[in-house]
Amino acid sequence: MRAVGLHPKPAMGVQPCLLEPPQLLLPVGAKKLAVATCCNSEYRDIVCAMIKHRYAHEIDPNGGSAAAVLARMVEPGQRVLELGTGPGTVTRILHAKGCKVTGVEMDPETLATCAPFCERTVQANLEDPQWAAPLAGESFDAIICADVLEHLRDPRPLLNQLHGFLKPGGSVLMSLPNASHLTVVASLLGGRFPYQKNGLLDHTHLKFYGREDLDALLRECGLLWQHWHSVQVDPAQAELKAYWHLLDEETQAFLKAKCADGEVYQHVVRAQPATEAAHLQKLESDRSAMVKANEAQVLELNAQWAAQKAGWLLEKEVTAAQNLAVINGLVAKEKNTQATLEWTESQLQNHKQSIQELHAEIAAIKQSTSWRITAPLRKLLRKISD
Repeated sequence: MRAVGLHPKPAMGVQPCLLEPPQLLLPVGAKKLAVATCCNSEYRDIVCAMIKHRYAHEIDPNGGSAAAVLARMVEPGQRVLELGTGPGTVTRILHAKGCKVTGVEMDPETLATCAPFCERTVQANLEDPQWAAPLAGESFDAIICADVLEHLRDPRPLLNQLHGFLKPGGSVLMSLPNASHLTVVASLLGGRFPYQKNGLLDHTHLKFYGREDLDALLRECGLLWQHWHSVQVDPAQAELKAYWHLLDEETQAFLKAKCADGEVYQHVVRAQPATEAAHLQKLESDRSAMVKANEAQVLELNAQWAAQKAGWLLEKEVTAAQNLAVINGLVAKEKNTQATLEWTESQLQNHKQSIQELHAEIAAIKQSTSWRITAPLRKLLRKISD
């Protein structure tokens, strides 16, 4: 893959290509690398070589992989210097976009694999101070270092050399694995730093970088990043996920809250020489980013306020409905009480009338002749009873 050492480096976070003839991956367009039946012996040999390459893999040019993001940073038709082409993962997309690619790779077989997609190829070791001698006097719109710097004992000499190969306004595009990914942190918590065949802790990696480390490296080499993209991978999906799953949920939640760039798997950066114009562009870029961040924050706060207001209004509506139900219940109870009271008063009036009628009957009896005639007899009976 890379013109940087004895062991080619894989693209980060991808699986080896599992395609087998007669279905092969052909470079047939910028928007899509189609899988088609191989009918041309030259293409068959090229693609079979890609498949046999240890780290050959498929990518979606419109996807979110680091290789795809890097390729999209290059404008169609630009002159590109790709350092460490590997089997041509990025090269094929650039070729399909009409870019004129000069590919530098140390491994001759790998270089031959991607040569059909390059305008020119150079076999060289990037740690050799003379690697760029064949390119003397040339300049490029973009220089790509896709998963390269981590394989160098010291990437600073290489980065310092790149200034002389950039056209005015040209950019250095690079991708690097993030050493502060949560799965690496989890493995360290377990007392491990487990090198792998590929991925974050690929056994060919000589350098490890976090965001601030990479920023400091660029500044030391006179480069200023203009655009920073983060390729994220959930720790439960990364190749070191076993170490993440050993942690309890409380520890996982704590690390997610505290670890900077914990879910960032790769950093993808576009940088330019740190000229006055680049500084001004960076300031404008930072200002725009801050404006967007503030706008996003305002939108989020407005959304939170709207949600809280809606919740408050709903709570008020519920409370009002409950109060109305209580009031209606009291009104109904009052009506029932009033009806009972009216019935009771009606009964009382009936009883009063009955009593009056009885009193009138008694008075009439006492005024009757029979009552007067029998008075002596009643008096005698009372004496006898006494």
